[in-house]
Amino acid sequence: MRKFFSLVCALMCTISVFNVAAQSMGDSKTLFKYPVAPDTCTTLESRCNYIVVNFWNNYDITRPIKDDVGFEQAFRDYVNFFKYAHRNIVLSSVRDFIFRARVNTPNLIKVGKVAESALYGPAAEYWSDELYVEVAKFLSESTGLKQVERNRYKNQIKVINNTIAKSGDHEGSVLPDFDVITADGKKKFSTLEGKTFFLFFTDGSSTSSMECVRLNTDLTVSKLVELGEAVVVQIYLGKPGQDWFKNQPKEWINCSSEQAANVLDIRFVPSCYILDDMHRVLTKNVSVGDIKSAFN
Repeated sequence: MRKFFSLVCALMCTISVFNVAAQSMGDSKTLFKYPVAPDTCTTLESRCNYIVVNFWNNYDITRPIKDDVGFEQAFRDYVNFFKYAHRNIVLSSVRDFIFRARVNTPNLIKVGKVAESALYGPAAEYWSDELYVEVAKFLSESTGLKQVERNRYKNQIKVINNTIAKSGDHEGSVLPDFDVITADGKKKFSTLEGKTFFLFFTDGSSTSSMECVRLNTDLTVSKLVELGEAVVVQIYLGKPGQDWFKNQPKEWINCSSEQAANVLDIRFVPSCYILDDMHRVLTKNVSVGDIKSAFN
């Protein structure tokens, strides 16, 4: 049964990926003709590798981008193949594409915006810190961009590098220290102790309030807190109202911070991080729903 399930999953992945490639077969909806992997590529990875390497063969990125909508769709289609291609192939392709795009500053700016949306933003097709940093580096160093824009990309690189999540044998980054304000006063985040930390980033929105209730009423999370296996740290980003602390769950550590957003990679609010006992990042930028699903 397990082998059958794996086979079905692989088949569905193949179908979804090559539905994109099929559009190139005379379909005017694509900006240019996409490559089609030859029959000699017999595995999903090898076929995706071929497409990633050759994706932009029929498009000259050094010439002005005239169809912004078409270009954005093409870039998103390109990114869709990353999930199934080899890491080194994808990195090499992205570097080559950005290197060629940088000769035309308006094009580079457009590539940066689309890459931010497709690789980094809250609704990205494929979150990849490693790939997005490659793009952001080119933009942060481009003299054709205004200093304020270069600084924005530099800050994105900084917060990403501050908060690299655990992956395979690679340990996650130790969270950089920052000030928090609790009901008892100011302290350093590094002084907080626990076996596992759920960091819950909120603001004054109604969505944050609703998600706070969802997390607080989850039986599994509450049991872990009760047993001392986990600590929920709610961090209000900015300065909360005077009565905010009084209305928060008593079993949690509730605090505010005006520094957190400047040193941590927080892509949407409300959102969560999970840290180990050494404050190393296990995962980041996940929703309360993801937390509930993972522990239930």
